[in-house]
Amino acid sequence: MKEKFNSRYAKLGLTIFVAGAALILLFEAVINIGILSESFSRLMSIISPFIYGLVMAYLLCPVYNLVVRKLYKVGKNRFKSKKNAFRFSRIVATVVSLIVLIGAVGGLFALVLPETIASVVNLVQVVPGRLTDLAIWAEDSLVSTKHPEIADYLDSVIINARKTLINWTENNFMPKIGEYMSQISQGIFITVKTMFNVVIGIIVCVYFLNSKEIFKGQTRKCIMALVSRERANEIFEFGNFCNRTFGGFINGKLIDSVIIGIICFVAMTIIDLPYPVLVSSIIGVTNFIPFFGPFIGAVPSTIIICVESPIKALYFIILVIVLQTFDGNILGPKILGGTTGLASFWVMFAIILCGGIFGFVGMILGVPVFAVLYYYSSKFISKKLKRRNLPEDTVNYEEFNKYDIDRKEII
Repeated sequence: MKEKFNSRYAKLGLTIFVAGAALILLFEAVINIGILSESFSRLMSIISPFIYGLVMAYLLCPVYNLVVRKLYKVGKNRFKSKKNAFRFSRIVATVVSLIVLIGAVGGLFALVLPETIASVVNLVQVVPGRLTDLAIWAEDSLVSTKHPEIADYLDSVIINARKTLINWTENNFMPKIGEYMSQISQGIFITVKTMFNVVIGIIVCVYFLNSKEIFKGQTRKCIMALVSRERANEIFEFGNFCNRTFGGFINGKLIDSVIIGIICFVAMTIIDLPYPVLVSSIIGVTNFIPFFGPFIGAVPSTIIICVESPIKALYFIILVIVLQTFDGNILGPKILGGTTGLASFWVMFAIILCGGIFGFVGMILGVPVFAVLYYYSSKFISKKLKRRNLPEDTVNYEEFNKYDIDRKEII
């Protein structure tokens, strides 16, 4: 029976059957894409506390491991058994990790929230006056330049805008006030649910941190049981490479963003720019996005500062350009080093592609994901070239004949 199954025709039939089943499943998935998308969204909503916990545990893992190593090294000779020393080290490391997490999040909110409220209140107070000044300036300038017809046109535009606003308030806003209140209530419910998921995520984070060796051992055991030793070693190598790439990139960008945020705050304080805490927080958070991050954060920040003072907004733009130059050429390469191994073009491509598909999360994780794909694609191509006794270095395939330049001279 085993010989018949291992025969050439049996394997061919099994391959055709699997391919046909895969095509049928793909066809059904395309037809029911809406149902699958809704089911996937519901599943993600259910397991979101575990996702939050896993992300928090992954970010806190370096802190946790550092505390465990240091305390165990000191306490293994002071406890009756090494097991008790290790247990005590893990308890203290868990507490320290939670303090770091709560301190970082709470400190950020404590700094940003009052500044945000003050900024919004100030904007509400300043904007009407700025618009009035702009209207007066435009009217005086146009009249003084002998263009009264344009001034009359602006007056009519302002009057029509006011009438439109009043009509919209009476006909659209007031009748739908109940619907708006329902949406606000729904938003409050979602906020409370998110906070509840975060609390559950913190509990899950503690379990992940203290059970990561068990989870890793169970995963290794399953892989060793299901595939050959050679294939298992390849899977382990792939996992270690992904961990180095993602861990190095995320931790490096986190440190880089904190430093950029601090530098931005100090520079804004020195040159007396408004809202230094709020703007520096925006720049620091968006700096987590490679390449485009500082410019994405600079757009709303410039608008906020421009309401206060247009000339100071110009100073801020110059500051952002200086920060981006410093980060891109000095600080970023110094911290990240060769973590991703991607050229600038592929970094930009990964951000645009993954950001367009997965949003903000895709813009952050797109670079390490693409780095992993790029590394293994290059490894696969090099393996094929090596089998054919062809050179693996890309330089050997570059041509400069169209420029009448010898390739060897360039190399």
